[in-house]
Amino acid sequence: MKYIAPFLIVFVVGCTPIATYPPVENDVALVFSNSSNEPVPTILARTLLYAHEHFGGMDTVVFNLPKGVNKETYTIVSEKIGGAIPMETSGQLAYHVTELRKRPFHAEADIVFPAPGGQYEQATIYLSSSLTQPWSVQRERIWLVPVTTLPTPNFPTSGDVGASR
Repeated sequence: MKYIAPFLIVFVVGCTPIATYPPVENDVALVFSNSSNEPVPTILARTLLYAHEHFGGMDTVVFNLPKGVNKETYTIVSEKIGGAIPMETSGQLAYHVTELRKRPFHAEADIVFPAPGGQYEQATIYLSSSLTQPWSVQRERIWLVPVTTLPTPNFPTSGDVGASR
C-alpha cells in the first residue's frame, strides 16, 4: 500500500507534476520533467493564445519558448495553436515565454509581448486546472517595468542539451 499511494498521486496529478523552465530543479527532478509531457505544451499554448487574443501585436503567432524546452515541445505547441511558428532570428516580432513555473494544479508563465507603438511589454499569466477542469487562464498581471532587451531565440538545434530532454 505504501508504494501504491505515491503512484496514484503522480497518476492523478499528471505526467509532469512540477516543472520550471528554464530548469532550476535538481537532477532527480529533471529525470521526471520533460517539456513535451503534458500538461506543459498545453499550458504554453494556452498562454500564447491568451496573449495573442488579449494583447494583440501580430497576425500570425510567432513564439519563443523558455530555455530548456525541447524541439518536440515546439512542434506540439505549434500544432495546438494551428499556424503558429517558432521564432528563428533575433529581432523577429514574437511572443516570448521567458519562464514557466508549473505545479500540480497551478502554473505561472512570464511572457514578453509586442505592444502598440513598436514597444514590448511583459506580463505574468496565471493558469489553473482541477481533476474535472482543463487548464485555463485565471488572470494576468501586466508589469510596468520597461522591456529594454528582447530575449534571443531559444529554438533548440540538434546539438543543444535541451533537445535531448
